[in-house]
Amino acid sequence: MSIGDADFVIRAGRVIDGTGKPEFVADIAVKDGVISAIGQDLPVQGRQEFDARGLLVTPGWVDAHTHYDAQWSWDPYLSPSSSCGVTTCIMGNCGIGFAPCQKDRRKFLAHLVEAVEDVPERIIAAGLTYDFETFEEYMDSLDRATLACDVAVLVGHSAVRAWVMGDRANLSDKPGGAAEHPLKDHEIEAIAALVRDAVAVGAYGFSTSRLLMHRDPEGTLTPGTLSCADELKAIAQAIADGGGGVFEMSSDFASYDDVLHENMDPQKLQAYQRGEYEWLIDIARRHGRDVAVTFNAVHPILVVVQSINDAGGLARGQCMARAQGLLQSFHSRAHPFHMSRTFQAILKYCQEGGLDLIDTLRRSGKREKIITETTAFFASDQPGQYKYLQDFFAPFDEHFPWTSHYEPDKAADSVMAIAQKEGRGVGEVYWDIMINGGVVWKPFNGSYDGSYNMTCAMMNHPHIMPGFADAGAHGTIFQDAAIASHMLSYLARDRVKGPKMSLEHVVKLNSLEVASFFGFKDRGALQVGMKADINVIDFERLSMGQPYIAKDMPLGQDRWLQDVEGYCLTLLSGRPTLMHGRLTGALPGRLVRNPRRNAAAYQGIAWKVSGEFHGGLQKETAQARAADAKGGASAASRILRSTLEAGVRDAPMVSEMALRLLSQGMEFSDLISLDAIPGMERALCTALLEILKEPGVPSDVAEAALTSEVGRRLAEQAESVAEGEAKRKVVAPDSKSSVSKDANLPVYVCEGISGSHQKMEIKKGL
Repeated sequence: MSIGDADFVIRAGRVIDGTGKPEFVADIAVKDGVISAIGQDLPVQGRQEFDARGLLVTPGWVDAHTHYDAQWSWDPYLSPSSSCGVTTCIMGNCGIGFAPCQKDRRKFLAHLVEAVEDVPERIIAAGLTYDFETFEEYMDSLDRATLACDVAVLVGHSAVRAWVMGDRANLSDKPGGAAEHPLKDHEIEAIAALVRDAVAVGAYGFSTSRLLMHRDPEGTLTPGTLSCADELKAIAQAIADGGGGVFEMSSDFASYDDVLHENMDPQKLQAYQRGEYEWLIDIARRHGRDVAVTFNAVHPILVVVQSINDAGGLARGQCMARAQGLLQSFHSRAHPFHMSRTFQAILKYCQEGGLDLIDTLRRSGKREKIITETTAFFASDQPGQYKYLQDFFAPFDEHFPWTSHYEPDKAADSVMAIAQKEGRGVGEVYWDIMINGGVVWKPFNGSYDGSYNMTCAMMNHPHIMPGFADAGAHGTIFQDAAIASHMLSYLARDRVKGPKMSLEHVVKLNSLEVASFFGFKDRGALQVGMKADINVIDFERLSMGQPYIAKDMPLGQDRWLQDVEGYCLTLLSGRPTLMHGRLTGALPGRLVRNPRRNAAAYQGIAWKVSGEFHGGLQKETAQARAADAKGGASAASRILRSTLEAGVRDAPMVSEMALRLLSQGMEFSDLISLDAIPGMERALCTALLEILKEPGVPSDVAEAALTSEVGRRLAEQAESVAEGEAKRKVVAPDSKSSVSKDANLPVYVCEGISGSHQKMEIKKGL
């Protein structure tokens, strides 16, 4: 007997429905965006049908912790999430977001996002369409968007505080600030009113950060990090008044003040932790399940999660399914060879000339020199920020060649262990991995203990769900958007280092568990009447590709991406957004507003509580720098921005390398791109022209180069750029500078990695 037509039918798949039940073979019919029937040999004809014999059929993944708060504006695919089975993204986590935000403090919030989530402010300015100021207007802007995933939003503490308090938003978060500059009652009331209105118009709740590693560009803790219990309880009440929702928190349960961990007072820390426990339990008793609480959880914190649930509340700890860690390749922002002046010269040369970096490194003949300079840097006593870089990269027995399982053994698999086993230097091993296109992975401090036994045990706890993958953030450091795929392919299938996880449980964790906690009633399970967000997966072929750098952000900004093989089909609201591993271009994703919202609670309070803003940012502290050296991805980004990018991209001495390449037969036009010449400094133009006079360059090659379009343009650029404007100056020999043995050769004075001036000069006969 026919049960009617369907828009889409998935036939004979291995269904794992998200509820935790064992898999079963069935057809799934979809009509008008929802599941209309499930069963074997359904008597229904679909407008489209998909043969899923032997393939897994699961709900679409619900990602509890993303940071697409700006990216949705320029990337409707929310890449890479939509390519790896994610159909719902919850954003606005860690207290970070872009609304509410008055026009005069957009840069203030964007700088916060850059510092905490590693999305550069200039990218935000270029890519985010600011057609909003209030949170209500931001939601309306999202409502107009068409996306490849559904999105839900938490309102962030930083934005709310900045709206009410302007540039005083994190004054109370400075060292001693909570005691010296406590918030006034009317400020707490205004913050709570904004949160109430946000939930009333559809926010799924509120987020805050209480992590010592989350800081603004100048090193001050993000707004609200040191909030008192009264402010947090008022915010919880506001969530309840708005209709109910989630209180999300990133916490180290140690931020009683802005104090380095090694300098903490044990008694104050214990009192602070007791206070945190008390206000969390108070929220549970006052609001029950109307205000659900979630935060990053490690094993000792499980007792807090359990206590909240025992007190009548609803709490879930979020656990990272794999350790966050620094990804390193020759194309990435961070790797040890950035400490070599010679590497910096070659990198700059390739950037300005549009050349392939790895190919140029191979042909440069500078392998030993770069390794020697890098080794010397890490073996020496470096001052200031360079000491923090040493601390950040060390120790090298925690750096590993990338593997898809992310579960290496320090004693056998680290670059140091490989070096010792093969009788080579660590720098040599590092170089050989990356010069051959490989990637090195360094888990952040404390995030990896040598196995995922504890991770699997945590994930099997009834009050734990996966989270803190940070999709949309930290793109220059790592890429963990495909966590659900990792859990399926490794923790549930390939793991041999310890117990595996149940396939049904992994599916439930990444679908129904998250959906139910956040209050989504229409998704997370494959059941009749539920939203047709569905994945079809070739489980045996499911695999994680090696991460790689892509320049796909606004203004050509690069980031890490990771491809996943094995997704055959993804439906969002019944429409295929991915088929046979490729995005279809369909954008059925929409903003999902909180179904519990209480529209009657909305008062439109925003402009009545808007505070003054004077445009100021706090000054950075040395203490903040020291804290960064032991932090996670946010801290890593700040260190690398302020040193590798701002401090050590010294004037490149490219002549030796260019001479070697020309002598090997490379054409001058292959060394330099015409498009790169207008941005070149005068000193670089001069150096490139000077090498044509060297004996190692055949005369016919030199003549052809000088008369070519590239040669003429270089000469014009050298004349047009004023010598005083160039960053690297050609220094005339005098009593204060180093003098070349051949006075006709230019001498470049470059700022060295440790701050001392060092001479580099063109040499003959390479």
